[in-house]
Amino acid sequence: MLVSLIIPTYNRAATIGVSVESALAQTHQPVEVIVVDDGSSDDTLAALRRYGSAIKVVAQKNAGPSAARNRGVLESSGEVLAFLDSDDTWLPEKIARQAMMLDKAGSRMCCCVCNAAIIGMSGEPAGTSFDNAGLRLPLPEGEWTNPGEVLATRFLLFNQVVAVRREAFDAVGGFNPALRILEDYELAMKLSTAGTWGVISEPLVVKRNDTDGIGVVCMNDRLAHAGHCMRVMEGIVAGDHGFDPATLVQLRRSLAELRAHDQAERRIASGSLLGKSSGHLGAGLLRVRRALRRRSPSWPQAALQPL
Repeated sequence: MLVSLIIPTYNRAATIGVSVESALAQTHQPVEVIVVDDGSSDDTLAALRRYGSAIKVVAQKNAGPSAARNRGVLESSGEVLAFLDSDDTWLPEKIARQAMMLDKAGSRMCCCVCNAAIIGMSGEPAGTSFDNAGLRLPLPEGEWTNPGEVLATRFLLFNQVVAVRREAFDAVGGFNPALRILEDYELAMKLSTAGTWGVISEPLVVKRNDTDGIGVVCMNDRLAHAGHCMRVMEGIVAGDHGFDPATLVQLRRSLAELRAHDQAERRIASGSLLGKSSGHLGAGLLRVRRALRRRSPSWPQAALQPL
């Protein structure tokens, strides 16, 4: 099974090397490593030259991470696709573990995700992506049968941890090139209708939040981030993606919360004392409500079965 390892990059001369080397060190074979330079103005292309024919480098004008990943897919030949951001790394067995699971399950499994160790903004360990998403699994690994219902209620790190069948990626339309933030969440939701998912609870990825990536920068602007989240969710709910009724219920509840959160952040940013007070009160009430929902028997848990 040929796996295409696709790395989009933009002005990452300082970090692209460790990402490429972690892709080249994968124990699974065969793989192809494709790096898409999205219009870098630093020495990224020069840093890539030392890998010679071991990787394929594609250069394009800056069009954003979604367009860069889609371009990498177009340039690739693999039956399975995996994506790595150019400041993150994979453990050597990451692709092998996922390819084995996809091969064992067959076509009913559209993708496989693993856990990731998070490095915080100050370089400190910051838990794992599954912990941060409240994803608690009854098995170390298995076949996840209700990803849509669970993902509708929380964000799960996706780009760096997924291995997805090309057929499923193409069927749902790939990454939305209009999105530069939360494009991975939209793709994950679309893929939740394409089949079951494999899931591995072991962290096989190291995700860095201390390198000023586009997502980290946006998260630091609370008002902008709230608006982005709301608009992306509105697009997902409005789209004709074939979600099951249980997933739609959770998506609409999450959208209502995101709209309320956006309004609270707008009041906080308004500059008036009354606006800030009401905004902080609203945000606090939303946190309490969400905490209570997480403890409710109706809060979706991952349905996992042995593979």
